[in-house]
Amino acid sequence: MYTIKRAAELTGISVATLRAWERRYGVVSPRRSDGGYRLYGPDDVRALAIMNSLVNEGWSAREAAAETLNRLSSRDSGERGRPGNVATLRPSNGGIQSEDAEALIRAAERLDSASASAVLDARFALGTFEHVIDDWLMPTLKRVGEEWAHGRLTVAGEHLVAYAVQRRLAAAYEAASGRADGPSLVIGLPPGARHELGLLAFAVAARRVGFATVYVGADLPVADWATAVEARNAVGVVLAVPRPEDVTPAQKIVDTLRERRPQLVIGLGGSQQDAVEGGIHLGHSITVAVGEMVRRLRVPA
Repeated sequence: MYTIKRAAELTGISVATLRAWERRYGVVSPRRSDGGYRLYGPDDVRALAIMNSLVNEGWSAREAAAETLNRLSSRDSGERGRPGNVATLRPSNGGIQSEDAEALIRAAERLDSASASAVLDARFALGTFEHVIDDWLMPTLKRVGEEWAHGRLTVAGEHLVAYAVQRRLAAAYEAASGRADGPSLVIGLPPGARHELGLLAFAVAARRVGFATVYVGADLPVADWATAVEARNAVGVVLAVPRPEDVTPAQKIVDTLRERRPQLVIGLGGSQQDAVEGGIHLGHSITVAVGEMVRRLRVPA
Protein backbone atom coordinates (compact mmCIF):
# COMPACT_ATOMS: atom_id res chain seq x y z
CA MET A 1 0.00 0.00 0.00
CA TYR A 2 1.19 3.53 -0.78
CA THR A 3 0.69 6.86 0.96
CA ILE A 4 -0.81 9.69 -1.09
CA LYS A 5 2.64 11.25 -1.44
CA ARG A 6 4.13 8.01 -2.75
CA ALA A 7 1.19 7.40 -5.10
CA ALA A 8 1.71 10.90 -6.49
CA GLU A 9 5.42 10.22 -7.03
CA LEU A 10 4.75 6.89 -8.77
CA THR A 11 2.21 8.33 -11.19
CA GLY A 12 3.70 11.78 -11.78
CA ILE A 13 0.52 13.46 -10.54
CA SER A 14 0.55 16.20 -7.92
CA VAL A 15 -1.08 15.44 -4.58
CA ALA A 16 -3.63 18.20 -5.18
CA THR A 17 -4.57 16.79 -8.60
CA LEU A 18 -4.79 13.27 -7.19
CA ARG A 19 -7.22 14.44 -4.51
CA ALA A 20 -9.26 16.36 -7.08
CA TRP A 21 -9.56 13.35 -9.40
CA GLU A 22 -10.62 11.16 -6.49
CA ARG A 23 -13.23 13.67 -5.30
CA ARG A 24 -14.65 14.75 -8.67
CA TYR A 25 -14.42 11.62 -10.79
CA GLY A 26 -14.15 8.68 -8.40
CA VAL A 27 -11.35 7.00 -10.34
CA VAL A 28 -9.90 5.59 -7.09
CA SER A 29 -11.29 4.74 -3.66
CA PRO A 30 -8.28 4.45 -1.35
CA ARG A 31 -8.49 2.72 1.97
CA ARG A 32 -7.84 4.61 5.19
CA SER A 33 -5.23 3.77 7.78
CA ASP A 34 -6.10 3.62 11.47
CA GLY A 35 -4.95 7.21 11.64
CA GLY A 36 -7.25 8.25 8.79
CA TYR A 37 -4.59 8.59 6.09
CA ARG A 38 -5.28 7.51 2.52
CA LEU A 39 -3.64 4.25 1.42
CA TYR A 40 -3.46 3.37 -2.29
CA GLY A 41 -3.11 -0.14 -3.67
CA PRO A 42 -1.55 -1.26 -6.99
CA ASP A 43 -4.92 -1.10 -8.76
CA ASP A 44 -5.39 2.49 -7.59
CA VAL A 45 -1.95 3.42 -8.91
CA ARG A 46 -2.71 1.72 -12.19
CA ALA A 47 -5.98 3.63 -12.58
CA LEU A 48 -4.28 6.94 -11.88
CA ALA A 49 -1.49 6.12 -14.34
CA ILE A 50 -4.01 5.33 -17.09
CA MET A 51 -5.98 8.52 -16.47
CA ASN A 52 -2.81 10.61 -16.36
CA SER A 53 -1.66 9.10 -19.67
CA LEU A 54 -4.98 9.96 -21.32
CA VAL A 55 -4.95 13.53 -19.99
CA ASN A 56 -1.39 13.95 -21.29
CA GLU A 57 -2.61 12.80 -24.71
CA GLY A 58 -5.23 15.59 -24.79
CA TRP A 59 -8.34 14.01 -23.24
CA SER A 60 -10.31 16.20 -20.85
CA ALA A 61 -10.15 15.07 -17.23
CA ARG A 62 -13.83 14.05 -17.30
CA GLU A 63 -13.43 12.04 -20.51
CA ALA A 64 -10.21 10.45 -19.25
CA ALA A 65 -11.88 9.44 -15.99
CA ALA A 66 -14.80 7.84 -17.83
CA GLU A 67 -12.46 5.95 -20.16
CA THR A 68 -10.29 4.80 -17.26
CA LEU A 69 -13.31 3.46 -15.36
CA ASN A 70 -14.56 1.78 -18.55
CA ARG A 71 -11.24 0.01 -19.06
CA LEU A 72 -11.10 -1.13 -15.47
CA SER A 73 -14.72 -2.32 -15.58
CA SER A 74 -14.12 -4.25 -18.80
CA ARG A 75 -11.04 -5.88 -17.31
CA ASP A 76 -12.90 -6.92 -14.17
CA SER A 77 -15.64 -8.45 -16.34
CA GLY A 78 -13.04 -10.60 -18.07
CA GLU A 79 -13.35 -8.83 -21.40
CA ARG A 80 -9.62 -8.54 -22.03
CA GLY A 81 -9.92 -9.01 -25.77
CA ARG A 82 -11.76 -5.75 -26.41
CA PRO A 83 -9.83 -2.80 -27.89
CA GLY A 84 -8.65 -0.37 -25.28
CA ASN A 85 -8.16 -2.88 -22.47
CA VAL A 86 -4.85 -3.55 -20.80
CA ALA A 87 -3.89 -6.45 -18.61
CA THR A 88 -3.80 -6.34 -14.82
CA LEU A 89 -0.59 -4.67 -13.68
CA ARG A 90 0.85 -5.58 -10.32
CA PRO A 91 4.28 -5.54 -8.68
CA SER A 92 6.95 -7.86 -10.03
CA ASN A 93 5.71 -11.32 -10.93
CA GLY A 94 6.87 -13.36 -13.89
CA GLY A 95 3.38 -14.33 -15.07
CA ILE A 96 1.99 -10.83 -14.73
CA GLN A 97 4.99 -9.37 -16.52
CA SER A 98 4.37 -11.72 -19.45
CA GLU A 99 0.74 -10.67 -19.40
CA ASP A 100 1.79 -7.03 -19.57
CA ALA A 101 4.00 -7.80 -22.57
CA GLU A 102 1.10 -9.56 -24.27
CA ALA A 103 -1.12 -6.52 -23.62
CA LEU A 104 1.43 -4.29 -25.31
CA ILE A 105 1.68 -6.63 -28.28
CA ARG A 106 -2.12 -6.77 -28.64
CA ALA A 107 -2.17 -2.98 -28.67
CA ALA A 108 0.45 -3.05 -31.44
CA GLU A 109 -1.68 -5.54 -33.43
CA ARG A 110 -4.63 -3.15 -33.26
CA LEU A 111 -2.42 -0.08 -33.85
CA ASP A 112 -3.93 1.25 -30.61
CA SER A 113 -1.49 3.87 -29.36
CA ALA A 114 -3.65 4.86 -26.37
CA SER A 115 -3.63 1.31 -25.00
CA ALA A 116 0.10 0.94 -25.65
CA SER A 117 0.77 4.14 -23.71
CA ALA A 118 -1.50 3.01 -20.89
CA VAL A 119 0.38 -0.29 -20.54
CA LEU A 120 3.70 1.54 -20.41
CA ASP A 121 2.55 4.18 -17.95
CA ALA A 122 0.98 1.64 -15.65
CA ARG A 123 4.05 -0.59 -15.65
CA PHE A 124 6.41 2.32 -14.97
CA ALA A 125 4.17 3.40 -12.09
CA LEU A 126 4.77 0.13 -10.24
CA GLY A 127 8.54 0.05 -9.86
CA THR A 128 11.72 2.08 -10.02
CA PHE A 129 12.66 3.26 -13.48
CA GLU A 130 15.80 1.10 -13.61
CA HIS A 131 13.99 -2.02 -12.39
CA VAL A 132 11.23 -1.66 -14.98
CA ILE A 133 13.75 -1.12 -17.78
CA ASP A 134 15.96 -4.09 -16.93
CA ASP A 135 13.33 -6.58 -15.83
CA TRP A 136 10.39 -5.75 -18.08
CA LEU A 137 10.85 -3.22 -20.88
CA MET A 138 13.97 -4.56 -22.56
CA PRO A 139 12.78 -8.21 -22.54
CA THR A 140 9.39 -7.02 -23.81
CA LEU A 141 10.96 -5.05 -26.69
CA LYS A 142 12.91 -8.17 -27.63
CA ARG A 143 9.65 -10.10 -27.74
CA VAL A 144 8.04 -7.38 -29.88
CA GLY A 145 10.88 -7.83 -32.38
CA GLU A 146 10.37 -11.59 -32.38
CA GLU A 147 6.64 -11.21 -32.98
CA TRP A 148 7.41 -8.96 -35.94
CA ALA A 149 9.91 -11.50 -37.31
CA HIS A 150 7.30 -14.27 -37.00
CA GLY A 151 4.68 -12.22 -38.80
CA ARG A 152 2.32 -11.51 -35.93
CA LEU A 153 3.09 -7.78 -35.94
CA THR A 154 3.34 -5.52 -38.95
CA VAL A 155 6.08 -2.96 -39.37
CA ALA A 156 3.49 -0.36 -38.40
CA GLY A 157 2.75 -2.19 -35.16
CA GLU A 158 6.41 -2.48 -34.25
CA HIS A 159 6.93 1.21 -35.02
CA LEU A 160 3.91 2.12 -32.89
CA VAL A 161 5.46 0.40 -29.87
CA ALA A 162 8.87 1.96 -30.52
CA TYR A 163 7.37 5.43 -30.76
CA ALA A 164 5.30 4.95 -27.59
CA VAL A 165 8.41 3.81 -25.70
CA GLN A 166 10.52 6.62 -27.10
CA ARG A 167 7.90 9.19 -26.11
CA ARG A 168 7.72 7.73 -22.59
CA LEU A 169 11.50 7.70 -22.20
CA ALA A 170 11.88 11.22 -23.58
CA ALA A 171 9.38 12.47 -21.00
CA ALA A 172 11.28 10.62 -18.26
CA TYR A 173 14.53 12.16 -19.45
CA GLU A 174 13.12 15.68 -19.25
CA ALA A 175 11.67 14.97 -15.82
CA ALA A 176 14.87 13.42 -14.39
CA SER A 177 16.75 15.50 -11.88
CA GLY A 178 20.22 15.65 -13.38
CA ARG A 179 22.49 18.15 -11.65
CA ALA A 180 24.26 20.91 -13.55
CA ASP A 181 27.34 20.37 -11.38
CA GLY A 182 27.56 16.61 -11.99
CA PRO A 183 30.16 15.03 -14.28
CA SER A 184 29.38 15.84 -17.92
CA LEU A 185 28.54 12.79 -20.00
CA VAL A 186 27.90 12.75 -23.79
CA ILE A 187 25.58 9.91 -24.81
CA GLY A 188 24.74 8.85 -28.37
CA LEU A 189 25.03 6.48 -31.34
CA PRO A 190 27.55 6.28 -34.19
CA PRO A 191 26.72 7.40 -37.75
CA GLY A 192 24.17 5.13 -39.39
CA ALA A 193 22.86 3.73 -36.08
CA ARG A 194 19.26 4.50 -35.15
CA HIS A 195 18.25 1.90 -32.55
CA GLU A 196 18.29 4.25 -29.57
CA LEU A 197 15.70 3.03 -27.06
CA GLY A 198 18.20 1.21 -24.83
CA LEU A 199 20.59 4.15 -24.95
CA LEU A 200 17.86 6.66 -24.16
CA ALA A 201 16.89 4.53 -21.15
CA PHE A 202 20.52 4.66 -20.01
CA ALA A 203 20.51 8.44 -20.43
CA VAL A 204 17.48 8.74 -18.16
CA ALA A 205 19.08 6.56 -15.49
CA ALA A 206 22.37 8.47 -15.75
CA ARG A 207 20.61 11.79 -15.28
CA ARG A 208 18.68 10.37 -12.31
CA VAL A 209 21.91 9.62 -10.43
CA GLY A 210 23.39 13.07 -11.03
CA PHE A 211 25.26 13.09 -14.34
CA ALA A 212 25.05 16.29 -16.38
CA THR A 213 24.01 14.40 -19.50
CA VAL A 214 24.20 15.56 -23.10
CA TYR A 215 22.03 13.21 -25.13
CA VAL A 216 23.05 13.63 -28.77
CA GLY A 217 20.87 10.77 -30.03
CA ALA A 218 21.15 8.63 -33.15
CA ASP A 219 23.33 8.80 -36.26
CA LEU A 220 25.95 11.28 -34.98
CA PRO A 221 28.97 11.81 -37.30
CA VAL A 222 32.43 11.13 -35.92
CA ALA A 223 33.52 14.78 -36.08
CA ASP A 224 30.41 15.86 -34.16
CA TRP A 225 31.28 13.50 -31.32
CA ALA A 226 34.58 15.29 -30.86
CA THR A 227 32.86 18.67 -31.09
CA ALA A 228 30.28 17.71 -28.45
CA VAL A 229 32.94 16.49 -26.04
CA GLU A 230 34.93 19.70 -26.45
CA ALA A 231 31.89 21.98 -26.21
CA ARG A 232 30.78 20.49 -22.89
CA ASN A 233 34.25 19.66 -21.58
CA ALA A 234 32.90 16.16 -21.02
CA VAL A 235 34.74 13.73 -18.77
CA GLY A 236 32.99 10.71 -20.26
CA VAL A 237 30.97 9.41 -23.18
CA VAL A 238 28.66 6.42 -23.59
CA LEU A 239 28.31 4.99 -27.07
CA ALA A 240 25.88 2.25 -28.08
CA VAL A 241 26.85 -0.36 -30.68
CA PRO A 242 23.59 -2.19 -31.45
CA ARG A 243 24.40 -3.86 -34.83
CA PRO A 244 27.44 -5.49 -36.48
CA GLU A 245 27.52 -2.70 -39.09
CA ASP A 246 27.90 -0.16 -36.26
CA VAL A 247 31.20 -1.64 -35.07
CA THR A 248 33.49 0.11 -37.59
CA PRO A 249 32.08 3.65 -37.12
CA ALA A 250 31.99 3.12 -33.34
CA GLN A 251 35.63 2.07 -33.36
CA LYS A 252 36.51 5.19 -35.35
CA ILE A 253 34.77 7.36 -32.76
CA VAL A 254 36.62 5.67 -29.91
CA ASP A 255 39.99 6.02 -31.68
CA THR A 256 39.35 9.69 -32.50
CA LEU A 257 38.32 10.56 -28.96
CA ARG A 258 41.21 8.61 -27.45
CA GLU A 259 43.66 10.54 -29.62
CA ARG A 260 42.24 13.91 -28.63
CA ARG A 261 41.45 13.17 -24.97
CA PRO A 262 43.39 10.22 -23.59
CA GLN A 263 41.83 10.56 -20.12
CA LEU A 264 38.25 10.49 -21.39
CA VAL A 265 36.17 7.65 -19.91
CA ILE A 266 34.47 5.85 -22.80
CA GLY A 267 31.64 3.46 -22.02
CA LEU A 268 30.30 1.03 -24.62
CA GLY A 269 26.83 -0.54 -24.67
CA GLY A 270 24.67 -2.45 -27.11
CA SER A 271 24.76 -6.03 -28.35
CA GLN A 272 28.02 -5.52 -30.32
CA GLN A 273 29.95 -3.64 -27.62
CA ASP A 274 32.54 -6.39 -27.18
CA ALA A 275 33.66 -5.98 -30.81
CA VAL A 276 34.91 -2.44 -30.13
CA GLU A 277 38.25 -1.89 -28.40
CA GLY A 278 39.47 0.99 -26.27
CA GLY A 279 36.41 1.47 -24.07
CA ILE A 280 34.70 0.03 -21.02
CA HIS A 281 32.19 -2.69 -21.88
CA LEU A 282 29.18 -1.82 -19.74
CA GLY A 283 27.16 -5.00 -20.23
CA HIS A 284 23.43 -5.20 -20.87
CA SER A 285 21.86 -4.00 -17.62
CA ILE A 286 21.00 -0.33 -17.23
CA THR A 287 21.54 -0.56 -13.48
CA VAL A 288 24.97 -2.15 -13.83
CA ALA A 289 26.04 0.20 -16.64
CA VAL A 290 25.14 3.36 -14.75
CA GLY A 291 26.78 1.98 -11.62
CA GLU A 292 30.02 1.37 -13.52
CA MET A 293 30.07 4.92 -14.90
CA VAL A 294 29.35 6.28 -11.41
CA ARG A 295 32.29 4.28 -10.06
CA ARG A 296 34.62 5.45 -12.83
CA LEU A 297 33.62 9.10 -12.61
CA ARG A 298 32.76 9.32 -8.90
CA VAL A 299 29.42 11.07 -9.08
CA PRO A 300 28.93 12.92 -5.77
CA ALA A 301 25.98 11.85 -3.60
